[in-house]
Amino acid sequence: MISPSHTRPFAPTPTDAPLRCPQCHAVLPQPLSDTCANGHVIHRINDIPVLLRDATGHQAMLANRMDDAGRGEWYSDHQLAQWEGPFRHHLRRRVAYVSSVLRRYADELGRKPRLLDLGCGDGGNLPWLRDLAGDLYASDYNPVRLSRAAAQRETLASLFMADATDYPAVDGAFDAIFFNHVLEHIPDDMAALREVRRIVRPGGLVVLGVPNEGALFARIAYRLQPETRRTTDHIHFYTGDSIAERCRVAGFHVQEVRYLGYGVPHWSLDARVRANRFVEASLETVGKVLFRRQATSLYLILRPGNEGKP
Repeated sequence: MISPSHTRPFAPTPTDAPLRCPQCHAVLPQPLSDTCANGHVIHRINDIPVLLRDATGHQAMLANRMDDAGRGEWYSDHQLAQWEGPFRHHLRRRVAYVSSVLRRYADELGRKPRLLDLGCGDGGNLPWLRDLAGDLYASDYNPVRLSRAAAQRETLASLFMADATDYPAVDGAFDAIFFNHVLEHIPDDMAALREVRRIVRPGGLVVLGVPNEGALFARIAYRLQPETRRTTDHIHFYTGDSIAERCRVAGFHVQEVRYLGYGVPHWSLDARVRANRFVEASLETVGKVLFRRQATSLYLILRPGNEGKP
């Protein structure tokens, strides 16, 4: 949690132009124009800016992944349906936790933060994040998902395509970054963490969420249903300890590791039992006591460098 001993006086908003050209790093005006100050063209897909250094290579990589017969659905399935699916109670538990963290941080700042949803997907988190942000920015690397997120566009300062390992933002651009269940998909996860460290302002806050798939229960579930491993797009399988250490190496102080959401170690059975609100709540209560480290989700509260150390 955010330590009250590190409450700061009112903090000014970061630079008014947080985004930069992916080619030359020139600061981009808001709203975005068709070129940067040095003449590099800002391409768009469905009116969404493409802030990538190598847009052609990125498109080829994404097309390759989407053509994968086993994993293509990870790139095109509708994510918004999950809010009414079997894990809806767990998703609401995540929202309640992250909302409480961001509200405390806003109290620390003395204002609502400039907030980035890094890896926004279909935009399912944007409706509740907008109430917690001063300016709300969102990006993803998948144009299919960005086109769906555009339905929430009126709530954003900016929506754009970006690569988390080469991010088109100036140093210290954002007060807070919500980096939710994205890192496990990125081959060079350390490059992504270092970019997040660069673009969060001194004294800023990062809320990082990842699956706890290196834990024993998850490994049992994969063993019982090995076909799930063949279809998942996950590359990294973290534990609380392993992801915390990677964050420290990337330059963060880990202020909290929260274990959140408990189920049974079988993917199909887990979805059935946790669809019941009473059962899901009971598993949460029992899990915290008997097998705390076997939670399905991990949330880390990160501060740059030694910021936020008690």
